[in-house]
Amino acid sequence: MSSVKRLIGAGIGTLILLVGGAMTAAPSASAAVGEKKCGVALNGVTVNTPLCLKSYSNGYEISYYNDTGQPRRLDFNLNCSTGRYGDLGSFWSFPGTTRTYFFEVGVKNWCQGGMYDYNATPTGGLWFWTNPIYR
Repeated sequence: MSSVKRLIGAGIGTLILLVGGAMTAAPSASAAVGEKKCGVALNGVTVNTPLCLKSYSNGYEISYYNDTGQPRRLDFNLNCSTGRYGDLGSFWSFPGTTRTYFFEVGVKNWCQGGMYDYNATPTGGLWFWTNPIYR
């Protein structure tokens, strides 16, 4: 199994709670290593949020800045052309902090970052997905 790193830092952003869906359309151009996409996909439209995915030569990093003013219980996943990858499980994100997770899975044809927010609605959690980064 690939090694992973969990990092904590500070950043800025604005959260709009919208449910994202997986994208299946072909890309118009190849993505370069180091490409970063922030926001979630909602019915084919990207909505800016502090959920981001960045590509590296050996994997992908998901980051989320909590500007909600409340602690959030979250879980990161990575959905790629070769399957879905999980992190080390759920964790807490506190206001004013950025949580990141690096998935050392190599470069894939495409990947999108996912975040499950257990506190997204009064009745349960929701998945939020970034637009995919294509190779």
